Amino acid sequence: MTVQSNRKSQFDIIRILAIFMIFNYHFCMEIGASESIFCVYKNGGWGSVGTSIFFLLSGYLIHMGSKNSNIITYIKKRFLSIYPALWLSFILVYLLTSINRNNYFWGGEIWRIVLSFIGVDTYLQYYYVPTYSCVGEWFTAMILFLYVSYLLLRIFIKKCPAITTIVITILYFAECIKGIQPTVPADASIFTGLMLFWLGMLMQEYPVILEATYLKTALALITGIAVVFIQLPFIGNVLPWKNLLGISIFYLLNMIFSKFSYNTNVRKILKFFSSISFAVYLVHHFIIKQMIGRFGIEQYLFTYLFSLLISVITASAINKITANFKLK
Repeated sequence: MTVQSNRKSQFDIIRILAIFMIFNYHFCMEIGASESIFCVYKNGGWGSVGTSIFFLLSGYLIHMGSKNSNIITYIKKRFLSIYPALWLSFILVYLLTSINRNNYFWGGEIWRIVLSFIGVDTYLQYYYVPTYSCVGEWFTAMILFLYVSYLLLRIFIKKCPAITTIVITILYFAECIKGIQPTVPADASIFTGLMLFWLGMLMQEYPVILEATYLKTALALITGIAVVFIQLPFIGNVLPWKNLLGISIFYLLNMIFSKFSYNTNVRKILKFFSSISFAVYLVHHFIIKQMIGRFGIEQYLFTYLFSLLISVITASAINKITANFKLK
């Protein structure tokens, strides 16, 4: 039996494609193929495009599901969506790393493990703070910041959306031009994440933004092609075109996949792979490094596929173990 696609299915596909971009990017970087078309395009790396799409999607879905939630329910749901998987993956990778190094204190003072359990360890390394960072990278701290910020943003989007948009846009371009967080890469700046997350919220609050028209589709296609194939100028010290590419791809993917219908089995498969995306993000980089260390890069296709398979299996196990902690 075929059923009409709902919004969940198309966003499941977008989430899966975004994590796939990030996985590909990190694998190519680890095997020394940083100039590969699977790793970079004319104006940046595909990993940054994947995270841009994630922030847009997070803003959209969080606002769709939580705009009317009470604060306690929201905090509890977000806490359980992040921390059980983070803690389990960290403990596993920390133990494996410690065994490999024959040193359980490789990150400095033992209290610094607290930073890993909070989820800010990798981000603090941008400020030269020694930590036990080994899973999740900077993305975890960013998404925590955005989840907390949402408690204010959902008020602002009702009370003063235009002013908030102007302020966030100014902060974003100030980061691009001046570097408000000078030791932090522009991709990992809280102002970049905030801009994309807010835009996702606006898309959900004002559905007309995502409504397909010939003009918007043409603009998204032209923008995407230009950013991928034409070297564009810097703005300040960074290339914000990667965020624009992420926005264009997000719009196009939503337009395309919202027009399909999906039977029940396909929807279940999409839901499964979408549900493990965060756990894949947490562990994939560690697994890639381990597989390359074991199998090398000569048979890169085998190493790639095996790394992907182990990442999916590990993420599935983490998701299964932590499923009972999540609110439905």
